Amino acid sequence: MAKDVVILVRQEGLGSVGATDAQFGLDMFDRFIHALEGQTVKPRAICLYTQGVKLACEGSKVLFGLKMICGMGVQIFICRTCLDHYGLLDKVAVGEVRGMSEIAQTLLEADHVITV
Repeated sequence: MAKDVVILVRQEGLGSVGATDAQFGLDMFDRFIHALEGQTVKPRAICLYTQGVKLACEGSKVLFGLKMICGMGVQIFICRTCLDHYGLLDKVAVGEVRGMSEIAQTLLEADHVITV
């Protein structure tokens, strides 16, 4: 039986990396998203908040992968407050803008939440 998995992304890249390794973090996030494409079981959703919202905006180096996984039925939710804080509300290129209460509900309903 497939599990209901939600992935939570809170930074602009995969894992915690120093400023000098920011590009490496982005490259690893891109690899992670493409690795999900090949999995039989996909997460139900990917939730982006704080700096993670930048990944779903125009100019992001991981947009192709996010669009691919979204096209495979994975929902992508982006925090409205976070987008507004970074001045990116009108720059969203993939996913759905949601309030924090909706993101919290998505996390609470999941069988498993994976934070990357």
